[in-house]
Amino acid sequence: MNLIDELLLQKPLYTFGFTHKLMRAFINHTEEAIDASIAAYKETGPSVDKIEICPEEGIYQYAYHYQGLYEHMGDVILDDVVENYFPSLQRRSALLTLIATYEHELEKFCNFYSQENETPVKLNDLKGCGLERVHLFMTKLIGLKNSQSFSMIKKLIKLRNSCAHNDAKITTNDGKEIPAIRTLIDDTSIKVRQDGQHVFIEKGFLSDVLEELNSYISEIQKVIEKGKA
Repeated sequence: MNLIDELLLQKPLYTFGFTHKLMRAFINHTEEAIDASIAAYKETGPSVDKIEICPEEGIYQYAYHYQGLYEHMGDVILDDVVENYFPSLQRRSALLTLIATYEHELEKFCNFYSQENETPVKLNDLKGCGLERVHLFMTKLIGLKNSQSFSMIKKLIKLRNSCAHNDAKITTNDGKEIPAIRTLIDDTSIKVRQDGQHVFIEKGFLSDVLEELNSYISEIQKVIEKGKA
């Protein structure tokens, strides 16, 4: 058990070790569901509707559909939707859950830390919101300086915000490219890519995000341990 978990012993479910395991299971479940959905589609394929144009001359059109989506006259390509768009959409949704969960747990930890140490400043006294306000607390109250992980987490927050509010577009509503998202796309070690005006999230990205968040927790732990020494 690490030091942070010891600090939170009074609330057994409120430990970052549990959060990490919970989110690992959640990511595994998400990827298994994606794989199963693609496999089912490949096995059964879309249904086909035969549309009569001129039966006397044997002229017909064919409309392919799958789970309420229709591929007709090239407006929708079902293979691409099921095998690419849907998986990315599911991972986008999972990214929101993953970051929101750590955001919530870190906010609770900040409040717990303030209570236990009677800090003169509380989390709600600080400007901002979410993980950025959490990080401000960590720098001012716990002494976390020059975090290696949070520089990446800031970029992930930008991507999360775009997924939540702008359909995972790489640009703002006024058409300006978002630098943080461009940096993620251009880094070949990060499992995202550009798909038109949107970000496509590949398999493995969620696991990498989880480990980045876990590394941030480790940085906090080391600072607390150093202060206790």
